[in-house]
Amino acid sequence: NYLGAIWINMNYMVLSALQHYAKMSGPYSDKAQDIYKQLRANLLKNMLRVYEKTGHIWEQYDDKTGNGKGSHPFTGWSSL
Repeated sequence: NYLGAIWINMNYMVLSALQHYAKMSGPYSDKAQDIYKQLRANLLKNMLRVYEKTGHIWEQYDDKTGNGKGSHPFTGWSSL
């Protein structure tokens, strides 16, 4: 079920698009850059927090608590 969880592969695609639009000239490049930086920092910070707590990279992360969910250890798309 892809609903309600933080999936790293989906966020990877969003980050890639944001980075692309941040490099393009236009009215949204600055906003895309800001969102890119915030999302990237939040994802990495949460994954590191959970890794330090559990010793695992997880398949997905809870959208409310950030805690790991699903398979672990998991280095599929979460290792992107």
